[in-house]
Amino acid sequence: MAEEAPAASPSEKPAFTIEAQNGLFCPECNSKRLYKDGLRYLADGKTVQRYLCRDCGYRFSWPRAEKPKQHGSKNLKSEHGLTFNRCSSRALALLEQSEEGAMNGQKENGQWAAGATGQTLDGAKIKEIIINFVWWMRKQGYAESTIERRSKILEVLAKRGANPYDPESVKETLARQKWDENSKNVAVKAYNTFLKMVGGSWTPPKTRPVEKLPFIPTEEELNSLIAASNGKLAAFLMLLKETGMRAGEAYNLQWKDVDFENGTVRVTPEKGSNPRIFKLSPKLLAMLNRMDKTSEWIFKPWQLKHMRRTFQRIRNRLALKLCNPRLKLITFHTFRHWKATMEYAKTKDILHVMQLLGHKNIKNTLKYTQLVNFKDDEYHFATAKTIDEAGKLIEAGFEYVCHHEGVMLFRKRK
Repeated sequence: MAEEAPAASPSEKPAFTIEAQNGLFCPECNSKRLYKDGLRYLADGKTVQRYLCRDCGYRFSWPRAEKPKQHGSKNLKSEHGLTFNRCSSRALALLEQSEEGAMNGQKENGQWAAGATGQTLDGAKIKEIIINFVWWMRKQGYAESTIERRSKILEVLAKRGANPYDPESVKETLARQKWDENSKNVAVKAYNTFLKMVGGSWTPPKTRPVEKLPFIPTEEELNSLIAASNGKLAAFLMLLKETGMRAGEAYNLQWKDVDFENGTVRVTPEKGSNPRIFKLSPKLLAMLNRMDKTSEWIFKPWQLKHMRRTFQRIRNRLALKLCNPRLKLITFHTFRHWKATMEYAKTKDILHVMQLLGHKNIKNTLKYTQLVNFKDDEYHFATAKTIDEAGKLIEAGFEYVCHHEGVMLFRKRK
């Protein structure tokens, strides 16, 4: 609920008055690093601007009415009009507590204890919980894709009757869902993350995730999706196809990462993987060169989730047009599967694929090496009679096959 900001004494934080609007600062930590956080719609038809502190997560409203929808509404411009809520500060305060004190602090606020009563949450409360959860994960450095996925799962569970502060309620709601084991396993991980934020614990339900083989499309199918897209999205898909980088890695690229002279791109690693440099085709370089370069980012400020939704609409429309339901199975990550599989089919070198993907553990690479129906292997053949000739062939990429009547036979995949 909104409440009036207490007046600060001279020895405390400076008072927040209407005159401070031009030099807006957070009333909690005095930081001026603020985000605009949408508008709050009031009962009299007016709106006030909401702000979110980037340093402490404090959310508050500036009482200047904008876009009045009704005549005769009250004037909110008063020194006592500053309103705020403590939803973010409550969640961020938990970060400063020990594991032992986190649960006690939450019980004092009445949130965790309220969950034991089976209390049903309304839409406003669910939204507050999700906002806190998203902000906390960002403070902890989670990847944006992880934040989006886990917050969405928690929101779905809450809207279907689960109280996030009551683990038994979450278990019951999860048991009612007709999800496969893999989806339930992801939901358990999402709730584990939420419990880290609030300092709670539970005995998670058993899940038996099944390791599925990745779907590998044909190159023609990927090319058809790229051709159906345009502008930034087409360049984004082409980049994924040529490099096999993660969607988050491609999304975070800046123009300074692209070397147009040498035709390369430098990738900042995601998920603790290794940094890499990729060679780009002239076609992709031309696509990038035609893009607007007024921002330091290549694909921002277009949000990744909006890019994904646009891609899904194009993909589904193309699948219907071409009568090819396989296209609906293609996601951004499918381009990574395809690149890894093609590289392994070409080189048969698992270490090369591991380096390409930036993996630190080879176990993570093995699942990307599933092959589709390839044509019979075709090779270039060469022979050598001396050690020097054999050495030159090996340097050229040939591999030794056998030795027959004093002649060494080598081959290299076409």
